[in-house]
Amino acid sequence: KMTRILKPLALSLAIFFLAGCSSSQKIIEAVDNERAIVNECKNSNINVELDCYDLIAHKNTIAQLRLGINAKYKGNFTEAKDRYEIAKKQKNFYANALLADLYVNGFGVEMDEKKAISLLKETRKSDPIAAYKLAMFYLLDNDVSDAISLLEFAGENGVKDAQKQLVIIYSNGQYVDPDFDKNSYWQSKLDENNRDFTKEIYGR
Repeated sequence: KMTRILKPLALSLAIFFLAGCSSSQKIIEAVDNERAIVNECKNSNINVELDCYDLIAHKNTIAQLRLGINAKYKGNFTEAKDRYEIAKKQKNFYANALLADLYVNGFGVEMDEKKAISLLKETRKSDPIAAYKLAMFYLLDNDVSDAISLLEFAGENGVKDAQKQLVIIYSNGQYVDPDFDKNSYWQSKLDENNRDFTKEIYGR
């Protein structure tokens, strides 16, 4: 009887897992499509660029994020938070790292490091920027293994700050023994092009 019960349960879990993977992939593809569209707004005149974001923000969550970032730069933290939360509700996983920044610094919200870490953990597997920022918390707690794993994920996906941190980690001996091969690998990643994934998402 137990075997009869477990088999359908295992099948249900497998179907649920596959459905979850499929759903996550669709979200990633949708956000990537939004990024391609929003990049058509790029302009040497920042005001023209922002106006373009504003025109499409109702249907483009990357535009919402970039408008929120601009609001944050101007000190309009409430607007920034509102825009990030709109994007998050529409399943843009890049919003979490931006919301986490507000909670870390107490910008427009009560400072709450636990909330920030929770937000980063939610999206660490899909957002290399969140992975990098969470890794820095882990380093502070001396959770070196998990930190390096997150940094390498972020670094392989073009987050320059993560690549820089790995160059330091593998050279100064603070967290792990110096490793010339790994140091050279991450230095070459850092030097190979000007691509910075963070700027690709945030727009600047």
